[in-house]
Amino acid sequence: MAMNPMQRRARTSFIIGFLVALIMGALVVVALLVKIKGINEAKEALEALQKQVYVASADLTSGQEVTLNEDFSMGTVQTVVPTDAMITADDFSELVEEDGEEFEVAKKVYMKIDVPAGTIITKDMIETDDDKLEDSQRIQEFNMINLPSQLKNGEYIDVRVTYPNGQDFIVLSKKKVIGTNATSVWLKLNELELSILNNAIVESYMAIGAKLYAIEYVEPGLQKEATPTYVASQEAMNLINKNPNILQDLKEEYANNVVGFSEYRATTIQSLLDVNMDNRDALVSAGNANEQQKVQALRQEYVKALEGSDDIGYNQ
Repeated sequence: MAMNPMQRRARTSFIIGFLVALIMGALVVVALLVKIKGINEAKEALEALQKQVYVASADLTSGQEVTLNEDFSMGTVQTVVPTDAMITADDFSELVEEDGEEFEVAKKVYMKIDVPAGTIITKDMIETDDDKLEDSQRIQEFNMINLPSQLKNGEYIDVRVTYPNGQDFIVLSKKKVIGTNATSVWLKLNELELSILNNAIVESYMAIGAKLYAIEYVEPGLQKEATPTYVASQEAMNLINKNPNILQDLKEEYANNVVGFSEYRATTIQSLLDVNMDNRDALVSAGNANEQQKVQALRQEYVKALEGSDDIGYNQ
């Protein structure tokens, strides 16, 4: 049966409206699917960041001896810190073999830095007795290093030397401040580190305008130690290589770290030192005399505070 024009228009309008509604519905479905996919991807990303980690159960201080069960608790947190950077039970014990049998022995573990309760604990935040002590390590006082005005005990520093031509080198990296006052800092150094730093001290006296200074780490528990770039003099290197108190692997590690800087030293540092070579003895003597005066003044204050105790004096 033939349709009149009105019917045809109505039918066409209905079909067009249906198709438009169908397209709109499809677009809405697609948009929802995209949104759901985005939500799922975001959820998966968040879930990937969720890790089982150890956190500090209470506020912990630098140098404090800690145990896994008493000072840390397991928790689930969202973090971008890699899993292999987190502490595990293996960091607090080791297998020891005796009489053909293996057994587990607890390690003595210490905090490197202060951390508040709830902090995620990484391997860089702790150290063991093996990390803490070498046979050649000694605690040495230094009063010729320019110190940050707000430096405190327990913080970590790099010791650097800068020359008047603007050259700047890392002498020692990530050393813990054992003690400090207005003018001095106490560091625990091994024989190699002492040899290198003493060489840098002498050269800082010889190069007029040179300066030894300390710079603090922002987050020592998370930041890796810097690679030393200061190259000791050839005379000092010869002595280091012959020194029986320095482990061979430490000598090789230092040599590898500064490879490429030796030639640079010859064209930069050495040229600055050569200018004052004729006055070397006088410059170094003046620097040593200044050190001695500072130490004597501090020593007098210290001894005065201990008068009347068994900590000073000599009694046969």
